[in-house]
Amino acid sequence: MNEEDRRLAVLAEQQFGVFSRSQASGTGLSEYAMTRRVMSARWEEMFPGVYRVPGTPRTGRQRAMAAVLWSGSSSAISHTTASRLLRVSKASVDRLHLTVPVEMGVRTNELVLHHSRALPRTDLVVVDGIRCTSATRTIIDCGALLGDEALEDAFEQARRMGLTTVAALGRRAGELCGRGRPGSARIRRLLSAQRPGDRALESRLEVKLARLLRKSSLPAPERQYPVGRFRLDFAWPSLRIGCECDGFEHHGARLAWKRDRSRLASIEAAGWRIVHVTWADVTLAADQTRDRLAFALRAVA
Repeated sequence: MNEEDRRLAVLAEQQFGVFSRSQASGTGLSEYAMTRRVMSARWEEMFPGVYRVPGTPRTGRQRAMAAVLWSGSSSAISHTTASRLLRVSKASVDRLHLTVPVEMGVRTNELVLHHSRALPRTDLVVVDGIRCTSATRTIIDCGALLGDEALEDAFEQARRMGLTTVAALGRRAGELCGRGRPGSARIRRLLSAQRPGDRALESRLEVKLARLLRKSSLPAPERQYPVGRFRLDFAWPSLRIGCECDGFEHHGARLAWKRDRSRLASIEAAGWRIVHVTWADVTLAADQTRDRLAFALRAVA
């Protein structure tokens, strides 16, 4: 392997096995040498001017990296693809979403292209070396593709990870939403459900329960309320009533931790009554779950 190929191999390894023709040229390879490598199948073309090293794993990140190399420095992975890359959503992604400037004339049937008048630096981040839209911009873009609950879950996940805030989403939504932009109404509903001081929810189950409570006539609870060195998922502090979401979604050990006898004993010893809610309670018995919480609140009122 000559020096040019060695340098290119190092670069490709950092980019999930892909590189652009301009990057290859930067290592010192001539046009003739590059064309020979393509013709001899030493390089495998993924997009015009973007190549894959044969034998490298075919992954979503490899394809995302290839897409941004092909589309240029003003583009970014976006929408539900960005939500997966940022790890704020588990939404299924059949095709890769890419946002490019309006004036860019790129066309392909292999990607879902979105054209934007501008992608300011504040809307861009780099994840694993791949340029994508920020969590705030991604949530706004996903307003057109995700349902209300899935969008709220993605937003809460982004908040937990410190990637966005209610204020940041509100500011950017004020600049982008409206004037017929798809998903604007859904973003406004998401923002209208936020209360000052609310802490981020920690699981999809908590999002489901929060949405159930908002649709009920029950008083709004505090979220992630501290009791000594522990926290309650939802709490009505004046009544000393807490609600715990028992599920595996947050992480594998969470259920065992939440059911720890010493933890519950400490909370109950402080005078709290705890209502436990499972995924089945919220999804299959929503009315009964709401009535159970209402009974607990009335019993001490």
